[in-house]
Amino acid sequence: MLRRGSLSLAHWASRPRPKLLALSRSLVNAETPSSEEPQPQPPSDALVTRGVRVYRRKRAEHWRTFQWGIGSRFRMQGKNRFMPVHKPHPMNSVVRDNYYDSDNPRIVWNELREGWEVFWYENQKLTAKPFPVKKYGLERAKVEAFQFYSELEAAKKTGPQKRIEPPQEGVFYDRRMQGWVSLFWRDGRPQSRCFSATKYGFEGSKMLAMAKQSDPVNGVLPVQGGAGTPIILKEKGKTSYENKYKGGPTGLKYK
Repeated sequence: MLRRGSLSLAHWASRPRPKLLALSRSLVNAETPSSEEPQPQPPSDALVTRGVRVYRRKRAEHWRTFQWGIGSRFRMQGKNRFMPVHKPHPMNSVVRDNYYDSDNPRIVWNELREGWEVFWYENQKLTAKPFPVKKYGLERAKVEAFQFYSELEAAKKTGPQKRIEPPQEGVFYDRRMQGWVSLFWRDGRPQSRCFSATKYGFEGSKMLAMAKQSDPVNGVLPVQGGAGTPIILKEKGKTSYENKYKGGPTGLKYK
């Protein structure tokens, strides 16, 4: 025998509810559209499309082996470099064909070092800084190189190389030796002397070079003879062995 409360509850549950039935039917119709109505097609540039897609790489690229490795943020730290550093660590990667192009002539790709290099003039000398792929990675190496050049532009260090005019004929500045060179004649022979700008200063070395050309014998700083064959080896009547090992109280090789 059922109780009164349980019978009323079962009777309430079995009652038809028209509002809930209508709502459920509308949801079913929305999920299962009829074949008569055309389905809206997603736009061609949509990020998500229905159906199966096959991904294909459309950019121009090639396969390359980097002999010295490909770095990352982890490899940028000195303690995490490829070890040993003098041995190759070949790694393969896909590189886009226009990766080696640069619109800046002072930022170039170095094929031997497998990295980018930035060139600029500092203290009258051509200076370069490398950004290797084995340290920064493939794309980050190029980004770091262009960012470093932007910093040089902000510091106004990217100007053209300053031209140094010679003060007179036969005296010029040698950028490789970093000094002024004087050309002169002495005893019927052409000779040259280089005065370091690091030692005497830029203007001081230029004055010494001009003075040496004016006075080839002494100039401002007399130059003592050095190197070459010692004078004792040039004595006549004795062999070079006898002249070289004369000995003496000082025990020196030469007197």
